[in-house]
Amino acid sequence: MQHFFLGSIRPKLIASFLVVALIPLLLLAFINKETTEKALTENVQQALSAAANQTSNRIDAFIDRNLNAVRVEALLPGLAGYLSLTPKERDNSPEKQLATETLSRLSRKDLLNILSYSLLDLNGKNVLNTTNTLDISTDESKQDYFKEPLQTKLPFVSSMKRSPKIHDLVSIFFSSPVRNAKGDILGVLRVSYNATVIQQLVTRETKQTGNKSLAILLDENNIYLAHSTAPELVFHSIVPLPLDVVSQLQIEGRLSNDPIPKLATNELKLKQALDNQQLYLTAGLSTTGNQVNMIAIAHLKYKPWSVLFAQPRAVALAPVEKQIRDTMFLFALIASIVTIIAFVIGQMLTQSIIYLTNIVFQFSAGNLDIRAKVNSKDEIGQLAKSFNNMALQLQTSLATLEQRVQERTAELVIAKETAEDANQKLEKLVNLDGLTQVANRRCLDGRLQAEWKLLTREQQPLSLILFDVDKFKLYNDYYGHLAGDDCLIRVAQTVQQTVRRPADLVARYGGEEFAILLPNTDLAGAINVAQSIQQAIHVLAIPHVQSDVENIVTVSLGVTSLIPTWEIKPDILIALADQALYNAKQQGRDRYFIAVSEDISQLH
Repeated sequence: MQHFFLGSIRPKLIASFLVVALIPLLLLAFINKETTEKALTENVQQALSAAANQTSNRIDAFIDRNLNAVRVEALLPGLAGYLSLTPKERDNSPEKQLATETLSRLSRKDLLNILSYSLLDLNGKNVLNTTNTLDISTDESKQDYFKEPLQTKLPFVSSMKRSPKIHDLVSIFFSSPVRNAKGDILGVLRVSYNATVIQQLVTRETKQTGNKSLAILLDENNIYLAHSTAPELVFHSIVPLPLDVVSQLQIEGRLSNDPIPKLATNELKLKQALDNQQLYLTAGLSTTGNQVNMIAIAHLKYKPWSVLFAQPRAVALAPVEKQIRDTMFLFALIASIVTIIAFVIGQMLTQSIIYLTNIVFQFSAGNLDIRAKVNSKDEIGQLAKSFNNMALQLQTSLATLEQRVQERTAELVIAKETAEDANQKLEKLVNLDGLTQVANRRCLDGRLQAEWKLLTREQQPLSLILFDVDKFKLYNDYYGHLAGDDCLIRVAQTVQQTVRRPADLVARYGGEEFAILLPNTDLAGAINVAQSIQQAIHVLAIPHVQSDVENIVTVSLGVTSLIPTWEIKPDILIALADQALYNAKQQGRDRYFIAVSEDISQLH
């Protein structure tokens, strides 16, 4: 009985109809599912990566802006004048009043985020403070923001630290050495910022990266500095840290004082990805209930920190899941219809069924254009018509699905081109000074490194000119900040037009200070460029009645040239030009001064 049932025409006919109708549909559904899932994954990765890179660039820009600001502010004469006095001479002195007014004025430039300005003497003692007189005389000599500027002689930004006095207050410190006119370091200018501004930069992009996405900022010890969905994890680590490291970080205010078992979230796969410098990974996160997340990672330039953007994979691929459900419903519906039709036709078998069976075999072999001839109006004729209609519908469905795949592919190509265009625009914005529309400090640093390596191999000269606008603070105070901005724009654009070689770079170095990088240019060529710039600024004839140099805007220039070697760092080129600029100012301004390689030994 079983052999009869398996060998009968009815189940064979049913099976043939099911194979013909459903296998192509399943294959197309699988291909479409894989294509859509891959496209969605790439789109999500690009969106997360763009958000992570944009956030890291914003944090870098914030740090760079404040490092430049504190470097310039530390040069204010009122600060050096106060620190040059002995402790007894400082009390009730005009220098103290001037220094106090200077710090107070600086602290008011950002009342929302600046917590305090302080002056530290060479012993690390707090000698002047804008917010709390109780902090005066506090010993801050063990703090990194005091020690690092004295050692490197450069501006410094600290790690984010918890306040020992105010609950939930997180600070970040910027500091720079204070020098007198001779260049001797007299102390350190320290600025305390509310680190909430950085945490806000981290969480700002989460709305743009999709539903349930989250952003994380980690420091060099893999400690949470910001978390968009679980702020209670700030100052906890992603993996357990050694006990001696835990103790030191807690003393420094960089790690929570919670019990050791509660200090880590045990994100081992994430830790491994960070150690291996991965840009993407898929891993579970404790804050999402260990859901599998798609994660993009970007790294900062100024601090060894990492920005992470993540989105649950189930959320990112939700359209694929819906498509699978719809496909399964369609599959079940078509299977039911095909089974019913095959069962009915099996009841009305005639000899002509062999002909129709051969047609079905050919159709199932892939000849989708084949059709059955209708030779009668009886049940076999109706069967032939039904088969022809079904074949046409399947062929139409196949063509429609192929068209949808092509449309989706075209959409993905457009999306990729749009993302690449956005990345190019972002790269341009990152490397361009917003006010003067010339290159910024970030662009200059990158070009300097690249040209140094290239010219080291080629053993060709590299020249640098540093210049700034003479008496610009007096210009700003007299004519106003809008006129000051316009002055900087005109100076920058004039210099840009004067320096015509494509390889030469004009960049805003900070404030009213600019730099011109001249590859394959010897000292004589750099002097010619400096003279051309000086003459072009004179031709501008921008009035400056407050200047004791000329009654128009003038510039002082420091010129240097080296043939790079592997033994010399690019910073030496900047230091030589900076020293030459300093000498030009000391000799009366509105002139250029030259520093050569023999002057390296005289650098501070």
